[in-house]
Amino acid sequence: MKKIVYSFDVFDTSITRIWAKPTDLFWELGDQLRQDNLIQISPESWSHLRIEAEKIVRETGPVYEVKLDEIYEYIARSLNWSTAEVEKAKQKEIEIELLSLRPVPAIQKRIQSLYQANERIIYISDMYLPEEVIRNFLKENKVWTPGSTLYVSSETRINKGSGELFKYCLAQEAVKRSQLKHVGDNKRADVKVPKKLGIAVEYFTQAHLNRYEQLIAQATQFPLKFRSLLAGASRLTRLQSQETTPHKKVIWETTASAIAPMLFGFVYWCLVEAQKRGIQRLYFAARDGQILHKIAQVICQNWGFTIDCRYLYGSRQAWHMPATQGISESEFDWILLQTEVLTQFTSIRSVCDRVHILPEQIQDVLSRYGFPAKKWDVNLQQHERKLLKQIFTEKKVTELIIANAAHYREKAIGYFHQEGIGDGVPFALVDVGWSGKTQSSFSNLLNIAGIYPESGVYGFYFALENRVKPFKDDKLFAYFYDVEEKRSDRYFLCKYRCLFELFMSADHGSTKCYDSHDHKYIPVLRRQKNEEAIAWGLYVLQNAAVEFAKQFTTNLSAQECTTNHLVEATEILSREFVLHPSYQEAKVFGSFLISGDITENSFYELAPIYSLVDWWRLLVLSRHPHVDAWFPASVARANPIMGSVFGVKMVNKIRQIRRKFIKPKVTHATAKVSQPT
Repeated sequence: MKKIVYSFDVFDTSITRIWAKPTDLFWELGDQLRQDNLIQISPESWSHLRIEAEKIVRETGPVYEVKLDEIYEYIARSLNWSTAEVEKAKQKEIEIELLSLRPVPAIQKRIQSLYQANERIIYISDMYLPEEVIRNFLKENKVWTPGSTLYVSSETRINKGSGELFKYCLAQEAVKRSQLKHVGDNKRADVKVPKKLGIAVEYFTQAHLNRYEQLIAQATQFPLKFRSLLAGASRLTRLQSQETTPHKKVIWETTASAIAPMLFGFVYWCLVEAQKRGIQRLYFAARDGQILHKIAQVICQNWGFTIDCRYLYGSRQAWHMPATQGISESEFDWILLQTEVLTQFTSIRSVCDRVHILPEQIQDVLSRYGFPAKKWDVNLQQHERKLLKQIFTEKKVTELIIANAAHYREKAIGYFHQEGIGDGVPFALVDVGWSGKTQSSFSNLLNIAGIYPESGVYGFYFALENRVKPFKDDKLFAYFYDVEEKRSDRYFLCKYRCLFELFMSADHGSTKCYDSHDHKYIPVLRRQKNEEAIAWGLYVLQNAAVEFAKQFTTNLSAQECTTNHLVEATEILSREFVLHPSYQEAKVFGSFLISGDITENSFYELAPIYSLVDWWRLLVLSRHPHVDAWFPASVARANPIMGSVFGVKMVNKIRQIRRKFIKPKVTHATAKVSQPT
């Protein structure tokens, strides 16, 4: 049987760095050399000197391939270093290089499999480092296999790019060109050149930065170390994927590169703000808080925050309802929320469910308004929805709601006591957003129970799209967007709020209320398991987000990370993902099922594929299939012809022309349905 030799490139194929670009570590080297008093120049100047030194030595030397010793000999002459200083600086570079290297899991697994099958494995690298050093790198990262051979350009003085190093390997291995199979990441040196020689090649690009990572790595408004390690952490997380299906691969990789940094930034900001304000405990409110709580635990462990982080079951329904002591416009804001939106499923039963009553309990009232039992579960027409407010202001109905509220209030307060609220420890709530109304009901409940904090309740939110009047002394803070700051560019992104809620989905149903069992208060969930989200790949998203937190906090210190930089990175990443999703991203994340109703009576895809009727309604009536449609993703998912004709910009132009010549009949419902495009 013909002998086959399997050849692997080393850097960015077998192993990769925590840095976005290989030369970024020269900045770190310069910083450490300055701390050791070996240089007085800045890390930036050192980085430039180190890169230029290598370039000049290559161009002026007898051969193009150089050694690390030769590079440092040139630097020594520039800085007037002694032999000892040269050796110290050189060893420091090797030390930093080693500390920055990580195995590429996919290649590591393949090499191990080949080794177990007794296949011949060699490594080829165009690199200035000594062969012994690179071999040690491979061994330390568990990518080296016993009996293998490493061919390095610095030792042979020939390289892959010229093809000569491949010819040298063939001669040393005593094999024909057809017997060598090479894997590498450089399109020319690892693919075009060996392919021209008749060598079988595989172009391996997993360790290349993707578009999100490139955006961060190229964001020069950030310090080099921050942007390089942030992009590098995303890449390292992405490479850890063990997913086998295309659908779940997209979830893992997109989370690693785009979503995880957003979530991390928000959680880190919460911890920093809490520490600054003397808050000792953070309650991450369900369900958005589940993944945020997991990330917080990683940050606290790796970066030394001593804040007590807890997960608190709750929801709009679980807090609004027991806080109700009368029926006014404030209560109708949540009882009848989005019932005027015709694309939102609304039935008599679904609205009754919001206030924990059954249609049977108010059957006589419903009959008077023309709603017999056969109509309780059907989607209401517009004229029928207008009757809901009258029905829920009927004395019998309001008295029933208030009585129910008192019953649920006692258990809600009992649950709060059980979870430590009211024990005197300064605390804050953490939630995604969007107005602070849920916090107002929460604070009202604490006030009724006599455990409302003297300084008020603090709330930390990803975004506040609008603000309700705070309860008493409550204080609300926003990370990414605050309506009071009037950042219209970020407001536009936050209009797709359901997408951000997708990022923070939980594996359980929403909290309906609380109950007591065996002297313990427990949340009553609408569903024990969020089966749709789990089947979609929720755990993949959560695991990737936690892995990113581990990678980032391992490679960067808290002192080198600022919340201002993270919020700017969040804007860069969210703008790219929200407004310019790839087809695969739009297909996978757009297929996630959401429900705009707090009782979750109906579900629909976040980015539905628009039919011809949907396009017509959008252009003529400014109406999307549902109020929360992620339109850029729907465009990306569309038929290529429809997507190009009815792209985001084209739809906006057509709608502007329509508005100019046709005076629309504006209704509250229309305003609600019309989403940014």
